[in-house]
Amino acid sequence: MLLEQLTSLAALEPIIDQVIDQSSARGVQGWVQVCNAHPSDIADLIEHISRHYQLSLFTKLPAELGARTFNRLERMIQADILFQLNNDQAAHVLKSMHADALVDLFEELEDEQVEHFLKLLQKKQRSRIISLLSFDPKSAGGIMNSDVLTLRSDLTVKNCINILQRLSPQQEVRYRVYVTDKDNILVGHITLDKLVLNKPETPISTLMSRNELIINAYEDQEEVVKKMTHYGVLSSPVVDGYSHFLGIISGDDVVNVMEEEASEDVYRMSGVGHVERSYFETSTSMMFFERSKWLSGLLLLQSVSSVIMRRYEGMLADNVVLTLFLSMLVGTGGNAGNQSATLVIRGLATGEIGRKRRLSLFFREFRLSIMIASLLSVLSFCRVWVMHGNLAAAFAISASLFSIVCVSMLLGTLIPLTLHHFKIDPAHSAAPFLATLMDVIGILIYCSICSYLLS
Repeated sequence: MLLEQLTSLAALEPIIDQVIDQSSARGVQGWVQVCNAHPSDIADLIEHISRHYQLSLFTKLPAELGARTFNRLERMIQADILFQLNNDQAAHVLKSMHADALVDLFEELEDEQVEHFLKLLQKKQRSRIISLLSFDPKSAGGIMNSDVLTLRSDLTVKNCINILQRLSPQQEVRYRVYVTDKDNILVGHITLDKLVLNKPETPISTLMSRNELIINAYEDQEEVVKKMTHYGVLSSPVVDGYSHFLGIISGDDVVNVMEEEASEDVYRMSGVGHVERSYFETSTSMMFFERSKWLSGLLLLQSVSSVIMRRYEGMLADNVVLTLFLSMLVGTGGNAGNQSATLVIRGLATGEIGRKRRLSLFFREFRLSIMIASLLSVLSFCRVWVMHGNLAAAFAISASLFSIVCVSMLLGTLIPLTLHHFKIDPAHSAAPFLATLMDVIGILIYCSICSYLLS
């Protein structure tokens, strides 16, 4: 059913002008389909039509449906539409958004634009947004949801149920409700089943449970995810330095952070550098700078290889067979190093590789490097001997490959650990940096060993 709905909305793109104007029978039918669709599907339709029609379609949507759809649009399209709305329309859309989503949107805007839109908000919402904007976007305070209902510890079960029933249309009621004292100090939490199953006159202070994990608002989001994963909690309260309750980090926030951190690691491992939330939200100039600086640096590093080969030019000219296997050796070394680096980077990111396990990790990778290098060197020896019948060259090539693989795997292990020790993202050590580095080192090892054995 969902696939059919997505297909039908996608089919409206060529006739979107008829849908907006309802100027044909198919357009009228299409408009009914849009109004009955899920907000995420409508957002997807808006993102795929031309900019000329995006605002027209959005402003024709019923107010509530439009607000729900706006929350699901990409940040760039949100900002573009917001600038074209009048103040009343913009105020309605902004007031329907969660505070954390508003903060994410405002971070994309200029200070003057933020100031203008803040004036459209109610005083309480405006104060909350200003408070959230003071936190680092990568901190717990920057990703938390502050639109959370809390209960006072001096209330009874009956009082709490009355509050929940009265406020539930305006605020989302979660299964776990956090409890504070009269000074907004976090003291615990209570679940909905305890409120329902206990007597009305029971004080909730006797029913509430202790919080397994409390997050400081200034903690880094990556550390927060590690802690929540370790304790297996689906939500965690966020407090300031004086234990005042500020908001919560939910399972959805954790998923978003994990996706963001994984994307950053992939970009860094590929030598792309800093990219915004998506490819199209990153400017061309930023993309050019981030990608070209890595490629330029790696180009200069790679040029060292030609210097090494020039030094051993005579030896390579006398043993032409060695040049035939040069790319095989350096390529194998780069692949072996990237395997080790990927495993170490992943282990550091998940917390599996802690300080106490680093020595055992190194010795295990050392043993593996000996085993893998031995296997590959035997295979390379057989290949060279069978194809060229040159025993001396076969021995030199296999010995070189053994050394290159060992060095590559050890560097693939040590470089990420070293970067992590100095608070640098270890993802920077992966391909193409490690592959380029091993090209240079591999050629140096290859030429040195061959020169020594064949001279």
